[in-house]
Amino acid sequence: MPQNVLITGANRGLGLELTRILLQQAHRIFAINRRESEALLQLRDEFPDDLLLYSADVTDEPAIADIMRRIGERVEHLDLVVNNAAVHLEHSKPELEQVDFSVYLPTFSINAVAPLIVIKHALPLLRRGNGKLIANISSEAGGIGTAWRKNEYSYCMSKAALNMASRLLQNAYKEEGIKVLALHPGWFSSDMGGSQAPITTRQAAQDVAKLLTKTWSLDGPVYVDPEGKALAW
Repeated sequence: MPQNVLITGANRGLGLELTRILLQQAHRIFAINRRESEALLQLRDEFPDDLLLYSADVTDEPAIADIMRRIGERVEHLDLVVNNAAVHLEHSKPELEQVDFSVYLPTFSINAVAPLIVIKHALPLLRRGNGKLIANISSEAGGIGTAWRKNEYSYCMSKAALNMASRLLQNAYKEEGIKVLALHPGWFSSDMGGSQAPITTRQAAQDVAKLLTKTWSLDGPVYVDPEGKALAW
Protein backbone atom coordinates (compact mmCIF):
# COMPACT_ATOMS: atom_id res chain seq x y z
CA MET A 1 0.00 0.00 0.00
CA PRO A 2 1.41 3.43 -0.92
CA GLN A 3 2.66 5.40 2.07
CA ASN A 4 3.40 9.02 2.88
CA VAL A 5 7.09 9.17 3.73
CA LEU A 6 9.15 11.98 5.26
CA ILE A 7 12.90 11.69 4.69
CA THR A 8 15.80 13.99 5.48
CA GLY A 9 19.05 14.16 3.55
CA ALA A 10 17.61 12.89 0.27
CA ASN A 11 19.88 14.93 -1.98
CA ARG A 12 22.71 12.41 -2.21
CA GLY A 13 24.04 9.03 -1.14
CA LEU A 14 21.80 6.64 0.74
CA GLY A 15 18.99 9.17 1.05
CA LEU A 16 18.85 9.76 -2.69
CA GLU A 17 18.85 6.07 -3.58
CA LEU A 18 16.30 5.27 -0.89
CA THR A 19 14.06 8.04 -2.21
CA ARG A 20 14.38 6.65 -5.72
CA ILE A 21 13.44 3.14 -4.62
CA LEU A 22 10.45 4.28 -2.55
CA LEU A 23 9.18 6.40 -5.43
CA GLN A 24 9.46 3.40 -7.74
CA GLN A 25 7.33 1.52 -5.21
CA ALA A 26 4.62 4.20 -5.60
CA HIS A 27 5.12 5.91 -2.25
CA ARG A 28 4.81 9.69 -1.86
CA ILE A 29 7.96 11.33 -0.53
CA PHE A 30 8.35 14.58 1.38
CA ALA A 31 12.09 15.30 1.37
CA ILE A 32 13.86 17.85 3.57
CA ASN A 33 17.34 18.89 2.43
CA ARG A 34 19.72 21.68 3.23
CA ARG A 35 20.35 21.97 -0.50
CA GLU A 36 18.98 20.20 -3.55
CA SER A 37 21.26 18.25 -5.88
CA GLU A 38 20.89 17.97 -9.63
CA ALA A 39 20.13 14.26 -9.22
CA LEU A 40 17.31 14.99 -6.78
CA LEU A 41 15.82 17.62 -9.06
CA GLN A 42 15.92 15.15 -11.94
CA LEU A 43 14.11 12.66 -9.75
CA ARG A 44 11.43 15.25 -9.05
CA ASP A 45 11.02 15.78 -12.77
CA GLU A 46 10.48 12.04 -13.13
CA PHE A 47 7.99 11.87 -10.24
CA PRO A 48 6.46 15.38 -10.10
CA ASP A 49 3.34 14.32 -8.19
CA ASP A 50 5.02 12.11 -5.64
CA LEU A 51 8.26 13.89 -4.69
CA LEU A 52 7.87 17.14 -2.81
CA LEU A 53 11.02 19.01 -1.84
CA TYR A 54 11.56 21.32 1.12
CA SER A 55 14.73 23.27 1.87
CA ALA A 56 15.89 23.60 5.48
CA ASP A 57 18.72 22.84 7.83
CA VAL A 58 17.47 19.98 10.01
CA THR A 59 18.83 21.73 13.11
CA ASP A 60 16.63 24.79 12.47
CA GLU A 61 13.55 24.01 14.55
CA PRO A 62 11.37 26.93 13.38
CA ALA A 63 12.05 25.96 9.75
CA ILE A 64 11.24 22.30 10.44
CA ALA A 65 8.03 23.27 12.24
CA ASP A 66 7.00 25.41 9.26
CA ILE A 67 7.69 22.59 6.80
CA MET A 68 5.61 20.17 8.84
CA ARG A 69 2.77 22.69 8.87
CA ARG A 70 3.00 22.91 5.08
CA ILE A 71 3.08 19.14 4.71
CA GLY A 72 0.00 18.95 6.93
CA GLU A 73 -1.82 21.21 4.47
CA ARG A 74 -1.20 18.60 1.74
CA VAL A 75 -1.78 15.30 3.53
CA GLU A 76 -3.66 14.16 6.62
CA HIS A 77 -1.00 11.79 7.85
CA LEU A 78 2.53 10.42 7.57
CA ASP A 79 3.25 6.70 7.73
CA LEU A 80 7.02 6.71 7.87
CA VAL A 81 9.68 9.18 9.07
CA VAL A 82 13.27 8.50 8.00
CA ASN A 83 15.96 10.56 9.71
CA ASN A 84 18.82 10.06 7.26
CA ALA A 85 20.64 13.42 7.25
CA ALA A 86 24.04 13.06 8.91
CA VAL A 87 27.63 14.29 8.79
CA HIS A 88 31.07 12.82 9.43
CA LEU A 89 33.43 15.78 9.82
CA GLU A 90 36.55 13.87 10.86
CA HIS A 91 37.36 12.05 7.61
CA SER A 92 41.07 12.13 8.41
CA LYS A 93 40.34 10.15 11.60
CA PRO A 94 42.74 12.18 13.77
CA GLU A 95 44.20 10.90 16.99
CA LEU A 96 43.02 12.71 20.12
CA GLU A 97 46.06 14.99 20.16
CA GLN A 98 45.07 16.36 16.73
CA VAL A 99 41.30 16.55 17.23
CA ASP A 100 39.55 19.76 16.16
CA PHE A 101 36.74 20.03 18.68
CA SER A 102 34.97 22.74 16.67
CA VAL A 103 33.30 19.99 14.61
CA TYR A 104 31.88 18.18 17.62
CA LEU A 105 28.83 20.27 18.44
CA PRO A 106 27.73 20.47 14.77
CA THR A 107 28.12 16.69 14.50
CA PHE A 108 26.00 16.07 17.60
CA SER A 109 23.46 18.67 16.54
CA ILE A 110 22.91 17.14 13.11
CA ASN A 111 23.32 13.44 13.89
CA ALA A 112 21.63 13.17 17.28
CA VAL A 113 19.54 16.26 18.08
CA ALA A 114 18.05 17.08 14.67
CA PRO A 115 16.22 13.73 14.42
CA LEU A 116 14.37 14.62 17.61
CA ILE A 117 13.46 18.02 16.19
CA VAL A 118 12.03 16.38 13.08
CA ILE A 119 10.12 13.76 15.06
CA LYS A 120 8.75 16.35 17.48
CA HIS A 121 7.03 18.23 14.68
CA ALA A 122 6.11 15.16 12.62
CA LEU A 123 4.34 13.40 15.50
CA PRO A 124 0.86 14.88 14.94
CA LEU A 125 0.83 13.54 11.37
CA LEU A 126 2.56 10.28 12.26
CA ARG A 127 0.00 9.53 14.96
CA ARG A 128 -2.67 9.49 12.24
CA GLY A 129 -0.62 7.27 9.94
CA ASN A 130 -0.96 3.62 9.06
CA GLY A 131 2.62 2.36 9.32
CA LYS A 132 3.65 4.62 12.21
CA LEU A 133 7.36 3.88 11.79
CA ILE A 134 10.30 6.09 12.75
CA ALA A 135 13.59 4.97 11.23
CA ASN A 136 16.73 6.72 12.42
CA ILE A 137 19.65 5.83 10.17
CA SER A 138 22.34 4.91 12.68
CA SER A 139 25.55 2.90 12.34
CA GLU A 140 27.39 0.01 13.92
CA ALA A 141 29.82 2.77 14.91
CA GLY A 142 27.30 3.72 17.60
CA GLY A 143 27.49 0.36 19.34
CA ILE A 144 29.39 0.65 22.63
CA GLY A 145 29.82 -2.98 23.64
CA THR A 146 31.21 -3.94 20.24
CA ALA A 147 33.26 -0.79 19.60
CA TRP A 148 36.62 -1.52 17.94
CA ARG A 149 37.68 1.90 16.65
CA LYS A 150 40.39 3.99 18.30
CA ASN A 151 39.30 7.37 16.93
CA GLU A 152 36.38 8.94 15.00
CA TYR A 153 35.13 10.12 18.38
CA SER A 154 32.59 12.64 17.16
CA TYR A 155 30.83 10.36 14.68
CA CYS A 156 30.77 7.30 16.94
CA MET A 157 29.62 9.28 19.96
CA SER A 158 26.86 11.00 17.96
CA LYS A 159 25.53 7.69 16.66
CA ALA A 160 25.57 6.22 20.17
CA ALA A 161 23.52 9.23 21.25
CA LEU A 162 21.11 8.63 18.36
CA ASN A 163 20.74 5.02 19.48
CA MET A 164 19.81 6.17 22.98
CA ALA A 165 17.33 8.67 21.56
CA SER A 166 15.76 5.85 19.53
CA ARG A 167 15.40 3.65 22.60
CA LEU A 168 13.81 6.49 24.58
CA LEU A 169 11.43 7.25 21.72
CA GLN A 170 10.34 3.61 21.57
CA ASN A 171 9.72 3.64 25.31
CA ALA A 172 7.72 6.85 25.02
CA TYR A 173 5.51 6.03 22.03
CA LYS A 174 5.11 2.26 22.08
CA GLU A 175 1.65 2.54 23.64
CA GLU A 176 0.58 4.71 20.70
CA GLY A 177 1.56 1.99 18.24
CA ILE A 178 4.62 3.83 16.94
CA LYS A 179 7.62 1.65 16.09
CA VAL A 180 11.13 3.10 16.30
CA LEU A 181 14.28 1.74 14.66
CA ALA A 182 17.93 2.73 14.89
CA LEU A 183 18.99 1.18 11.62
CA HIS A 184 22.57 0.31 10.61
CA PRO A 185 22.52 0.30 6.77
CA GLY A 186 25.80 -1.59 6.37
CA TRP A 187 29.15 -0.46 5.04
CA PHE A 188 28.59 0.92 1.56
CA SER A 189 30.54 3.06 -0.87
CA SER A 190 29.86 6.77 -0.34
CA ASP A 191 31.47 10.00 0.78
CA MET A 192 31.36 8.64 4.33
CA GLY A 193 31.94 4.96 3.62
CA GLY A 194 34.75 5.40 1.13
CA SER A 195 35.53 3.40 -1.97
CA GLN A 196 36.65 0.20 -0.20
CA ALA A 197 33.16 -0.68 1.04
CA PRO A 198 31.86 -4.11 -0.05
CA ILE A 199 28.47 -2.94 -1.37
CA THR A 200 27.16 -0.01 -3.38
CA THR A 201 24.90 2.75 -2.11
CA ARG A 202 22.11 1.28 -4.24
CA GLN A 203 22.48 -2.13 -2.60
CA ALA A 204 22.42 -0.60 0.86
CA ALA A 205 19.32 1.41 -0.02
CA GLN A 206 17.56 -1.72 -1.27
CA ASP A 207 18.24 -3.45 2.05
CA VAL A 208 16.99 -0.44 3.99
CA ALA A 209 13.85 -0.18 1.84
CA LYS A 210 12.98 -3.79 2.66
CA LEU A 211 13.24 -3.04 6.37
CA LEU A 212 11.14 0.10 6.07
CA THR A 213 8.29 -1.70 4.34
CA LYS A 214 8.08 -4.80 6.56
CA THR A 215 5.80 -5.24 9.55
CA TRP A 216 7.60 -4.74 12.88
CA SER A 217 6.67 -5.86 16.36
CA LEU A 218 6.52 -3.09 18.91
CA ASP A 219 8.35 -5.45 21.26
CA GLY A 220 11.00 -6.29 18.68
CA PRO A 221 14.55 -4.93 18.49
CA VAL A 222 15.25 -1.22 18.07
CA TYR A 223 18.92 -1.21 17.04
CA VAL A 224 19.16 -3.47 13.99
CA ASP A 225 21.52 -4.52 11.19
CA PRO A 226 20.70 -4.52 7.44
CA GLU A 227 18.88 -7.85 7.83
CA GLY A 228 16.72 -6.56 10.66
CA LYS A 229 18.57 -8.54 13.33
CA ALA A 230 19.25 -7.00 16.72
CA LEU A 231 22.62 -5.34 17.25
CA ALA A 232 24.35 -5.11 20.61
CA TRP A 233 24.04 -1.70 22.19
